[in-house]
Amino acid sequence: MEGLSARRETAAADRVARQEPRPDHPILKGPSRLWVRAVGDKHRPDRQDPERFLFSIIIPAYNYGRFVARAIESALEQEGDDFEVLVIDDGSTDNTREVVSRFEDRVSYFHHENRGQSATRNRGIDLACGRYLVFLDADDKLLPGALSHLRQAVLDDPNLGMVFGQHFAVCEQGIRVPGKPHPHMRSPMQNFHSFLDREFGICNGTAAVRRDVFDIVRYPEHIRNGEDLPVFAATLLNFPCRSIPQTLLEVHAHDGRVRRNVDAIRRTAEQVIDELFDPAHMCDEALQFRPLFASRKYLSMARSFYRAGLYVESRRYYYKAVATQQRRLLNATATFRFLKSFVRQTMAVVGLDSRSAQ
Repeated sequence: MEGLSARRETAAADRVARQEPRPDHPILKGPSRLWVRAVGDKHRPDRQDPERFLFSIIIPAYNYGRFVARAIESALEQEGDDFEVLVIDDGSTDNTREVVSRFEDRVSYFHHENRGQSATRNRGIDLACGRYLVFLDADDKLLPGALSHLRQAVLDDPNLGMVFGQHFAVCEQGIRVPGKPHPHMRSPMQNFHSFLDREFGICNGTAAVRRDVFDIVRYPEHIRNGEDLPVFAATLLNFPCRSIPQTLLEVHAHDGRVRRNVDAIRRTAEQVIDELFDPAHMCDEALQFRPLFASRKYLSMARSFYRAGLYVESRRYYYKAVATQQRRLLNATATFRFLKSFVRQTMAVVGLDSRSAQ
């Protein structure tokens, strides 16, 4: 027990020490694009980064002072003393700093000018001291035992590049909706294909990613929406990964979530596709899946624009999805939504639909 207490005191001292003032966002280890190193170098032997913890829970935060305490508490309540919690503040102008200060003896806090979610996650990678990194969105909540499930998985197989579990989507009325059943993981190429085809999804907060994965990929800083998709896909392609059946996270819906920002979706969709399918880093077998990913991405955009009441734009991306892969015509849900958009648009014109008729 004495040894355990000493380790906890040392860990706490480390966390508090790193809260002292630091210069603004340091230069990243690589460019801000997705691919930062050739895949063939992924197991390079010269890595010298300290790994004082098994896990680093990294919470990027931007003007989420009303939510961040819940995320921090859910992280600190996890079992074990082999993890650290870092909050990376992306230039918040609300009370985020004051809220985090309540936990100053247990959380490392870092602040930089507003640079976006990707740059904030990349800074977390540079600052973290864990072997596995868990990115917890500031408006979400880890469930009790989440880290214990991840811990067991990575200890069972230290060669895994990523382990991920399931999540609940919690609507604003508090109703929990479970995600898709966990997938059966196969070879990296098969996992890559299944992920692109939406046979399964991965949610930040449910995934523990081995630190050296980020020697190959980084979050592309010029992309402000969907930047995690190419990172997850690249990890599945280049590393053995495992899915666990336990539910680890609550994802809380609210109007301010970045994923609802249709302007960001419109600006970055093509960039996400191009970043992932860079011929300089992908073999021909993987490159052949670009139309699959693109058509799925276009259908996702069509859904987002439909929900925003942008019916003309929704149909435009449905057309692009079908033009990219004609089998998208067989997607009954997307095709029904496409047809329904004409009805919704007409209703909006006559004032029966409160959303836009665009």
